[in-house]
Amino acid sequence: MENVLFLGMGAVGMTFASQFADRGYPFHFLCDRTRKEKYADRERFVNGRLYAFPCLMPSEISVPCDFVFVSVKAYQLQDVLPLLEEAVGPQTVVLSLLNGIDSEEVIAARLGADRVLPSFVARMDSTREGDRLVYSSPGQIVFGEADGTFSPRMKRLAGLLEEAGVRYEATGEIRKKMWWKFMVNVGVNQTGTILKAPYRVFQEVPQSIEAAFAAMREVMALAPYSGVSLTEEDLEESVWMLRQFNPEGKNSMLQDLEAGRKMEIETFAGKVCRLGEQYGVPTPVNRLYYNLLKTLECQFASDRSE
Repeated sequence: MENVLFLGMGAVGMTFASQFADRGYPFHFLCDRTRKEKYADRERFVNGRLYAFPCLMPSEISVPCDFVFVSVKAYQLQDVLPLLEEAVGPQTVVLSLLNGIDSEEVIAARLGADRVLPSFVARMDSTREGDRLVYSSPGQIVFGEADGTFSPRMKRLAGLLEEAGVRYEATGEIRKKMWWKFMVNVGVNQTGTILKAPYRVFQEVPQSIEAAFAAMREVMALAPYSGVSLTEEDLEESVWMLRQFNPEGKNSMLQDLEAGRKMEIETFAGKVCRLGEQYGVPTPVNRLYYNLLKTLECQFASDRSE
């Protein structure tokens, strides 16, 4: 068996860790002393089942880890890099399961590009409230080498995920697929948050899809500047995916808003607008979304402080 660590006990980390636990595949959550003490007495439930997720500090690691799955929020990544750096060994493979298209570069700048295997999460509808999480679509980890080759470490990872009961896709087109996921997040997550809409709205109201598509088409216009081609068929694939989700489920950005957590606005609309300025591509929809989401974030923060 491979030695596995998760870094980040949010919806993504809890979803996949519960699947590992269901198969009896050993793992630990990597954390510092403060978080380990904080997590010690907390009960976590996934789809109604109680889980006790084991935690480990870097100083307690006795055998170098083989794979680390990083699943913090994008705006938290810089803060956890020192912890991650303490935990990795010479042969450790790091997978960033964060939203956005920048996290691999951030990790590679700290640990070296050879340690990072590009990846992302797709087809997951996990909804978390506090320490309780539910999902109907268990998600999959999509991964691949940047040069499109199928490497030995990809084969090892596929074997690990197979044994752990986690759905996966090993691909030779990881860059395009990451941009597809980014496009979907920009459209669905942001539109759903502004509308405060569960997935049911996208499944039943065509106008909500059209609103999401308007934001997504700005990503399509930017993708060629990174050597990626996205098409109308890629837009339609997102509709098919949404139809598989729990109608009452909510995207992660909306969950963050409702819980009073910081949202990944800079990762989505902010990134689109910055790329638009860089390449001279108009991004009016995402500029509007940026301003609306920033306003919502401030409004919810103000309401909670009263």
